[in-house]
Amino acid sequence: MKYNGVIQRKFTLLDKHLLELQNHLKDVSFATFKNDWALRCMAERSLQVMVEIVIDIAERIIAIENAGPAATSTEAIAKLETLGIIKSADAYSNMIKFRNIIVHQYEEIDPEIVYNIAKNQLGSFRMFRDEIDKIE
Repeated sequence: MKYNGVIQRKFTLLDKHLLELQNHLKDVSFATFKNDWALRCMAERSLQVMVEIVIDIAERIIAIENAGPAATSTEAIAKLETLGIIKSADAYSNMIKFRNIIVHQYEEIDPEIVYNIAKNQLGSFRMFRDEIDKIE
């Protein structure tokens, strides 16, 4: 990848959160998750941090490419698509929407949504990393 060490460090942190989240929820049923405040909080925070990492990397790449700034996180992801760095902004835009719910509507986060993302949709974070890593 042609981008700098800051991005690589962010990917290392992303990988750590992915691994820890998977390990902590590996054998956890939704019923257990729903009733375990600590598990829910851990999952919400890890997912938020991972989305923040995606946003930070997008904004850093935009700055490196002199293509910014982006007014919003969603715009930053869209610029990566425009620059040909990612194939589609759709999956990543959904991440940002979820992050906005965690940050701004934190009192009404549906545990089923958090559980589904944490158990079934972490591949989007890996896909983002892989798309950025392939850039030369």
